Amino acid sequence: YSNIINDNTVLIHYTGATKPWHAWANYPSVIYYKNARLNSPWKDSPAKDARTIVEFKKRYKHLLVQGHYFKGLLAGSAYLYRKLFHK
Repeated sequence: YSNIINDNTVLIHYTGATKPWHAWANYPSVIYYKNARLNSPWKDSPAKDARTIVEFKKRYKHLLVQGHYFKGLLAGSAYLYRKLFHK
């Protein structure tokens, strides 16, 4: 990202399953979103946590890929529980 985002960047379009407003988004380029949010009317709003089955699945996979194995296992358990018992 550091080769693409520079001082001349005006707009960042975040792509992919995890967006910077998700509570589990923890990657370097999120800092730009967080700085913008801190200077906005939404500065006191919490990050969006997983609510749907799809979001729970994205969260646990993202955490595991980032090497947060314990958090990923907890999130994976929450996903599996919802998948099996909340139909």
